[in-house]
Amino acid sequence: MSVTPLVDQVRALERARGYELLGQGEAAAAIEAAAEAAGDRVAAVRAALVRADVIGTTGDVETAGLIVQSAVRVAEETGDDELLARTHFLRFQLHLQAGDVAESRWHAIRAVEVLPADAPAWLRAEHLLALTVVLDRAVDSHEAVIAEVLAIAASEDDPALELFALNNTAWEHADVGHVDEAVRLAARMRRVATASGIPLRMADLDTVATVELRAGRFEEAWSAITEAFQPGCPDNGADHEPVARLTAFRILIGLERTEAAFGQLQTARTLATERHLPGVLAEVEEADATYRATTGDWEGAYRAHVRFHREHVRLQDRQNAARALLAQVQFDASTARRDRDRFRALALTDSLTGLPNRRAVEEHVREVLDGPGPVTVAIVDLDHFKRVNDERSHDAGDAVLRELGVLLRRYVDGAPGKFCARLGGEEFVVVWEGWSVSAVELSTEALRSGIEQHDWFPSAAGIPITVSVGFATTTAESLTTWSDLVARADARLYEAKRAGRNRVLGPQGPPAPHARGPGR
Repeated sequence: MSVTPLVDQVRALERARGYELLGQGEAAAAIEAAAEAAGDRVAAVRAALVRADVIGTTGDVETAGLIVQSAVRVAEETGDDELLARTHFLRFQLHLQAGDVAESRWHAIRAVEVLPADAPAWLRAEHLLALTVVLDRAVDSHEAVIAEVLAIAASEDDPALELFALNNTAWEHADVGHVDEAVRLAARMRRVATASGIPLRMADLDTVATVELRAGRFEEAWSAITEAFQPGCPDNGADHEPVARLTAFRILIGLERTEAAFGQLQTARTLATERHLPGVLAEVEEADATYRATTGDWEGAYRAHVRFHREHVRLQDRQNAARALLAQVQFDASTARRDRDRFRALALTDSLTGLPNRRAVEEHVREVLDGPGPVTVAIVDLDHFKRVNDERSHDAGDAVLRELGVLLRRYVDGAPGKFCARLGGEEFVVVWEGWSVSAVELSTEALRSGIEQHDWFPSAAGIPITVSVGFATTTAESLTTWSDLVARADARLYEAKRAGRNRVLGPQGPPAPHARGPGR
């Protein structure tokens, strides 16, 4: 790739984003204007992406998304892979900001895949760090990616990059309960910052405080988080301070300083509201409701839960808007890379169950619709799943979902023309290619019965587990697209739920009742 002086100027801004992002808007606009005057489309759009990064970080996902959409068109027209990779990086950021983790993960993977081999090492490292945010912790690729970033930081003598990598991996270890390793990494962050003279950012100090909190060292955690609130502490994200205030709330609860804790929670709520961060605001309200419930303040817990539900709905609305605005663009085959197959498999796999995800089943159905035989899509939905989460725990709910994933995989293994995936939540999907409606009816009834009769005690601890199923077929109903099939199958599922649950409803005939015990 031929790099112009103006592109190099943009690269310099991109490299400094970890500490100076919020102040880069004016510099990016100046480079953009100079590039447009010089006829350098790539540099102009690359500078516009820096502006989009700033705008998105301050909460305006919509405006940032429009800038990114324009950049995607230029990247396609010019064939500039580094620019294309940057559009994926920005879409990763924006989808994450909007709470859409699945799309964010896809774009993070593409940002690594598309980046040319001759791109600067620090740029590859930044894209790899984005990937670590959304990689499945259960896959050892996470540690391999962090190791590669640390190797780049050492070869480039870049302590700031080393701090970014340490921050990410310390947080991940703390989040999965590897407290000793998290403490070691947090201490290393302190040493690197001291030796290099680079101050820890608010996000870094929030990680250190969270690690100390998980280790039960409340005073040390409080010392770290108060350091984050000192004037001049680097802060390059709209969500960093409200998230840190939420951490401060949890620490002060541990120190039994309740009044001060709720002061931090109120600050987090105010900041999240002002900065239009529904995801953070939902987390604030959930923390409020959970704490009040543990202290017996049921009225306060109820009010907080109502606010949590409202913010959760707002978050879903924002997520849907982001999906519409940042629609996935189909690209020609990208340059083969050594990690391509592994990363693509991750992008098409549900991390909880190991089944293919919604994107994978959509691709599968679109392919088989071109085949000669009928295609049938069934939506399989757990009955009364909320009861498992409420009465047992969310861990129990996850265990039930994983177990159902195992059953579905066994159900389709070895059978020609069958495919299964997780759509999301407690919804799964099964696809048949070339099966008659009557054969599918027998097959789905066998699935429903097998799930009902399965020993769920280890996962659900005595709560009955059943499913309702609705299916639609191209032959029986003249449906021709994935959207058509899913909409009709979903309508039949709804009818099966209304009719009493624990039953199958296809394109013809009433559902046969099989109700047993309470369900959702």
